[in-house]
Amino acid sequence: MKKCYKCNVSINSNISKCPLCKSNIEDNANEESVFPIIPNLYMKHKLFYKCLLFISILSSVLCIIINYLVSDKISWACFVVAGIISFWITFVIGVKNRNNFMRLLFAEMILILIASIIWDYFTGWHFWSITFVLPFLCISYISTLFFLRIFLKNIFKDHIIYIYINCLIGLIPLYFIFKDFLSIKWPSIVCITISILAILALAIFNHKQMKNELERRLHI
Repeated sequence: MKKCYKCNVSINSNISKCPLCKSNIEDNANEESVFPIIPNLYMKHKLFYKCLLFISILSSVLCIIINYLVSDKISWACFVVAGIISFWITFVIGVKNRNNFMRLLFAEMILILIASIIWDYFTGWHFWSITFVLPFLCISYISTLFFLRIFLKNIFKDHIIYIYINCLIGLIPLYFIFKDFLSIKWPSIVCITISILAILALAIFNHKQMKNELERRLHI
């Protein structure tokens, strides 16, 4: 919008002279807008999305490399990569519907885990779903949840029970280690360690939120 500084009026027209005093008028490009600039969700949490994207790419590359070094062919890593891609699809949907984000994230993890176990069973039951997919999946989701703890505190606080359940699922490999079902144990050991540390961190720093969530859901 143009402005005549002599008459101190704004002119919503393409004319070059003020209709009142006939002085030259100038574009008022530097005038502050009366409407505030509201950042969208991406702008507000840009660093979080970049960190999450980096972790996703790094996890995919590491899984492919480990899969190739262990078996000389890519097999279970395809499921991990597919899981990460499906996570991003769910993530985009979840950002648009933030109230159900944690629920979608948790349901997706369970579905990927069940699908990988079924596939492993019907292809000869080589335990790759338990040896690799389960621990790496839990590690990825626990890492994601703690990034949410830093950047999206309201979402984390309102759905903390899903986070505890996720960490408890990360302890499942303990059973397979005790039963000596695993020939390669280090992914499970890393997963168990991270899950225990996550549970301790949640118990120390978020015990009030967990208590409130249990009272709200279980009416205790």
